[in-house]
Amino acid sequence: MSALLALLQGLWPALRSYWSYGALAVVSLVAWHFDARAVANADAVRSQAAQFAQAQADATAAAQKALKDEQAAYAAKAQEADNAYQTQLADARGAAAQYISAHSVRPQTAASGAGAAPAAAQSGSASLSASLPADTVLVSPGDVQACTDATTYALKAHDWADTINP
Repeated sequence: MSALLALLQGLWPALRSYWSYGALAVVSLVAWHFDARAVANADAVRSQAAQFAQAQADATAAAQKALKDEQAAYAAKAQEADNAYQTQLADARGAAAQYISAHSVRPQTAASGAGAAPAAAQSGSASLSASLPADTVLVSPGDVQACTDATTYALKAHDWADTINP
């Protein structure tokens, strides 16, 4: 310890006259230390920003894949529902065509005379009598098919709505 005190006593006159240089050296060392820490922190921040960017890219890719998978599932469900609707519509149109052929009424014209009744009897459809009831409604085959299509669509929409909110 005495050797240290002797050294400091020997350096004291030099330290008194050159203290500003010592202070400058200490300030420089402190600045260098904080600059080195700032560089290290900047490197850490850049590294963390790169990790965040990579995580965002991974999350975006995962979300896009999930969205694509869900859209494919919805497209498959839509195709399945459309196929079922087309099958149901074809069945309904066939039933409507049978109904039309079984229940059609053909009007007799004045020019056809007596030959119209045997023709109507041969075709299997009734002829329009002169005295139809007042509440009789005649519908064209095209209208029957249009009503069949609309009813089939409405029933299929109702079935779909039941799947959403049972």
